[in-house]
Amino acid sequence: MCVEGGSKNEPRDPSLLAEIPPDIEVIRVPCFEPDNYADTWEVPREKIVRNLFKTFDRLFFPDDRAFWIKPLTRRARAVIAERDVKVIWATSQPWSTLVVGRDLKKATGLPLVLDFRDDWTTSNQDFRKLKRLAQEQELEQSILAAADAVVTVTPPIVERLTARAPANLSPSQFHLIPNGFDPAHFPGTPPLLHEKFTIVHTGGLYHLRPIEPLLEILDAWFEEHPERAKSVQIKLAGSMTREVKEAIARSPWSSLIEILGFVDHRQVRELIVRAHVNLLMIEQVSTASLLFTGKVFEYIGARRPILMLGPDPSPLAQILRETGLGRICSYVTPKETAKTLECLFRDEKQGPGICEEQVQRFNAAHQTGELARIFQEVTSLDKN
Repeated sequence: MCVEGGSKNEPRDPSLLAEIPPDIEVIRVPCFEPDNYADTWEVPREKIVRNLFKTFDRLFFPDDRAFWIKPLTRRARAVIAERDVKVIWATSQPWSTLVVGRDLKKATGLPLVLDFRDDWTTSNQDFRKLKRLAQEQELEQSILAAADAVVTVTPPIVERLTARAPANLSPSQFHLIPNGFDPAHFPGTPPLLHEKFTIVHTGGLYHLRPIEPLLEILDAWFEEHPERAKSVQIKLAGSMTREVKEAIARSPWSSLIEILGFVDHRQVRELIVRAHVNLLMIEQVSTASLLFTGKVFEYIGARRPILMLGPDPSPLAQILRETGLGRICSYVTPKETAKTLECLFRDEKQGPGICEEQVQRFNAAHQTGELARIFQEVTSLDKN
């Protein structure tokens, strides 16, 4: 069950619907939310509408889909009454989904598995007033108390959720299942790489993931090796703010940068398997060391070298090293990162030293098996 509607300007990839097996029913439940009316700050009329909604922010608790809780709960209870449902799996964000999971558990007695794709109250603490944060923490505790199992995607989030868990939950009820890649999406025979040395970045670029660090790295690299500029191209796939586009336009290397905008998942896969380097820029936030951005696992599936700009040490940096695919650099050391790019440029023909055993840890078939095992475990406990 998922939301119907939502952001009218949000990029969508309908081709992904073809990957849902035909025997899986998708039930969409309408939701009244601000993004139905305005989902950008760049259009003056929509900016006014968004500010109006912010005036009533306390009504949208715990998030903008708060008014989805009651209709989704009603619809889910009707489905449960009609069918042989064995487990409730509530995955977030939005956090309102977890509230629905808790309420369904109370109403039906079915086992509840919570899936935290982010660390709720830790990830929000930089953006919340103290009173609102305390309310969210109290709500999170009531939701955790209803759970039979909790799944999340990074070791730090497992540790933090376990540390603040209510007394009725034991550490054994918290499970790590990171994101993964579908091996069917990646060819057995490596495709031809681009003729020019190609750096690919996929995903949005904005104030928390700015373009300036990359531009500074190019400055440092081409200052030391000016001849490289003729042999390099950068492809940026994903949405970007006006400020990012303006920064690119001001750069002396703008002619090397191709802005592709939003592209579908098939095109993303074609880009990353043909790249000489896939660039991973972690958001510059206080919780950066917790982040396991989903695209990194697609990068791993592509088996091309990965240049990460972000925190080190971190669990994500460790994964990239263990797979043999990653080079980890800081946002604030462009000259050192330029040296890393030069090494990648010179060593490309040797290929990366991939550890296939570590890569296979993130095969989606493995992750699916782990989730199925948890479902089986909670349903078995429920019968006992």
